[in-house]
Amino acid sequence: MIKGMILLADGFEQTEALQAHDAFRRTGKIQPVLVSIHDRKEVESSSGVKVIANGLLSENKGEGYAFLMLPGGKRGVENLKNSPEVISLIKAFRAEGKPVYAICAAPSILGELGYLDGKNYTCFPGFQTGKGHYIDQGAVVDGDLITGHSMGYTLAFAEAIIKKLLGEEAVLAIRPGTMGLS
Repeated sequence: MIKGMILLADGFEQTEALQAHDAFRRTGKIQPVLVSIHDRKEVESSSGVKVIANGLLSENKGEGYAFLMLPGGKRGVENLKNSPEVISLIKAFRAEGKPVYAICAAPSILGELGYLDGKNYTCFPGFQTGKGHYIDQGAVVDGDLITGHSMGYTLAFAEAIIKKLLGEEAVLAIRPGTMGLS
């Protein structure tokens, strides 16, 4: 089982976090874990939906996780950027060669840290940072870097991650009508 951490901060874009979580879970081979960066498990999305995370970042510093995913949402991304623990976690994942996937405004964090330099990436327009090459499309894969444009492209982003981790067959298996999950 491949374990992936999805970070939640107040103001996160719920579709990006939860649709990706659901797609990962449907593979039966990726275990997504929602982790709050706050000192509480309840995290409020950008539209006011309250989600209960599986755990707290303060309880787990990323040990045992194969990847990290950063959802967007302007306020959520600001909260991620302003957390020294989150920045340390991103740096630790990259230092260990583990991928950090980001969508919407969240790739701007990777750009500010230099992880987009020389890479092709996408993000919500206006959040381009770093010295990479911005591509205006739903999901962009460049090596182990996978970025997503915005909420409307969450499934394409999640499928790109699944394909990278498990192959094309796993992507086809989660498409509507192919599994008995509802």
